[in-house]
Amino acid sequence: FWAGLYLRTLQHSVSFGISFVTSGFCSQPQLPLFVSSHSGKLVIMNPAQNSLFRGIGRISEFEFVAAKGARVTTACGRDLLDFTSGIGVTNTGHCHPTVVKAIHEQVDKLMHGQVNLGYHSPMLHLIRRLMPKLPKGLDSIFFATTGAEAVENSIKLARHATGKQNVIVFQGGYHGRSFGTMPLTTSKTVYRSGFGPFMPGIHVAPFPYCHRCPQQSTTGCCGRAIDEMELLLKQQSTPQETCAVVIEPVLGEGGYVPAPKPFLRDLHQLCKENDILFIADEVQSGFGRTGNFFAIDGHYGVTPDILVMAKGLASGMPLSAVATRAELSDRQYCG
Repeated sequence: FWAGLYLRTLQHSVSFGISFVTSGFCSQPQLPLFVSSHSGKLVIMNPAQNSLFRGIGRISEFEFVAAKGARVTTACGRDLLDFTSGIGVTNTGHCHPTVVKAIHEQVDKLMHGQVNLGYHSPMLHLIRRLMPKLPKGLDSIFFATTGAEAVENSIKLARHATGKQNVIVFQGGYHGRSFGTMPLTTSKTVYRSGFGPFMPGIHVAPFPYCHRCPQQSTTGCCGRAIDEMELLLKQQSTPQETCAVVIEPVLGEGGYVPAPKPFLRDLHQLCKENDILFIADEVQSGFGRTGNFFAIDGHYGVTPDILVMAKGLASGMPLSAVATRAELSDRQYCG
């Protein structure tokens, strides 16, 4: 009964809704009104939206049709500032003329250059441009399409190069939502809930969030997080079975928290002493986001064994990369 009454009320209010929405809000009254499956609100929607998986959360119901610089335009004609930069992707702004020009020129030449068949010029050109920007000593690179894919390949590299299995990550970190990266991600339970069992051998250490630290030191980092890391190596995963630690130098989804400099330097030294590879996940913090090309060496003076990057690398195109030392990557079999 209540459902029928609600639908009849909705039908009577449709004409008012379109009139209200189109008067200064939406310039496309031909689009029908729907009740959003996400918010439950009466909004103008494209019916195709309801065919998408509901597992992807969205902060709005807008349909974006164009973007330029820091602004995006919706199907309803609204001009909005994108303070997210596509969640840390469009470091050069939406549709930067140089990026757009390069895309246009390339699609007329070669759209798919399969790397198992040979090399292609844009990849080799990017390597020449990227290598001088990498932390000193990283001289080998692998390209992929997404940040999660790059993180997974960094774990593959670490396990193969060390012959060890376990991985240590840090509380609040976000490393992806693929099956291989879900167990590494601890920023939200929603990304993991109901999808297990996960890849084994993952251990979580506290991230040094000084503002929330119970010590409340007034003289800088108290060192509690590095003490907990050392304790983890004694209680949960020995150095002899730990291949790598994976850390965001600046937590992304976990609160945009930069790690204290003493912690990252001590962590790097601890890894060196215990033959554990240090993996810096700069998918979100890389390419100028923190004021340096990469945060790990620019702000912290630390050279990771493996560096993971994506997002700003191609300013909107699906491209990621893993950089490391050739002495590690050359151990992999060719195939």
